[in-house]
Amino acid sequence: MIGTIERIKNSVLTKCSTLNENMISKTLEEIIDTRIYRFSEELMSLTIDINLWDSEEVLRSKISELIKTPIIKKIKRKLFIDSLALQITNDTFIEDYVNNNVSKEDINKNYINELNVNKSSNQLNMTENLNLDEIINPIRSYIDKEVVPKINENSVLVNSVYNLVINLQKSLEDDLKTMIENADNEYLNILNNELENKEGKEANNMKESNDTLVQVSDAYENSLNSTVDNKFNKYDDMTLFNKMILSLNTEEEKLSRKEAKLEEEKKEVDRRLTDTNKNIEANIERENKLSQRKLELNTKEVELNSRLSEVEVIFLNMRPLIKGLNKIKDSSTEGGNNNE
Repeated sequence: MIGTIERIKNSVLTKCSTLNENMISKTLEEIIDTRIYRFSEELMSLTIDINLWDSEEVLRSKISELIKTPIIKKIKRKLFIDSLALQITNDTFIEDYVNNNVSKEDINKNYINELNVNKSSNQLNMTENLNLDEIINPIRSYIDKEVVPKINENSVLVNSVYNLVINLQKSLEDDLKTMIENADNEYLNILNNELENKEGKEANNMKESNDTLVQVSDAYENSLNSTVDNKFNKYDDMTLFNKMILSLNTEEEKLSRKEAKLEEEKKEVDRRLTDTNKNIEANIERENKLSQRKLELNTKEVELNSRLSEVEVIFLNMRPLIKGLNKIKDSSTEGGNNNE
């Protein structure tokens, strides 16, 4: 029975993984391309008199360049984070159904709710929602830089353009939410189909007609497992492989976070180093200017001292002349008195 349960688990896991791959490559691409097409068409219509782009294809290409890859990465990350919750949900219902603990009605009634509960429990210690604020911001910046300056005289037109961006984000978020909800329902369909297939029916028939044999087999298997000191024996190779992949991806996520943090720290160090170099250069420049001013002042001081020395020499040379003139004046004064 354990082998049968594991085969059903592996089959469900494989088909759910294939569904996710098809959803990324087809459904998600169609959603993004459709919304970009409509946004570009409406923006071209609003700005048709301004002729901002050579063609609508050019605009679509630019918008796609800004948001398509980030959205795809975001959804891939979300599906990966939710994959463990999906596997836990499927495994639980498979075991309970094969062991007659739940019915098909119970599964159909509780599956989606149980899946959402497991998603919110965050088993991988990571989160990813469907909010596109950060992804749409580059479009806002592009509109602010390339469009608004050319239409800012028309406030109604500016508001209409901004509303297009808001509607683009809301439409994409609604479409992505619907896509995820549809995927959850498809997971349920896959589970139901696998439980109804030949292996599932065989498991039920074997349980009803061979209770004794199953009990002996289970007892033997449990006894065998208890003698082997290996905690991985309860998993088959495929389950172990998937758990290993989840573990590796989780470790990769941690390393990516550390790498991003180190990169931020490096940028901060580089920024501080650049600021320090600028300050050093500014100080050197100020010091050079001060040195130049000091040199100029010294030159002026030398020049003034030189002129002062010249003046002193002139005064020294003029002293004998002044004395001579004073004597002549005194002699003239004395002579005049004698004549009187």
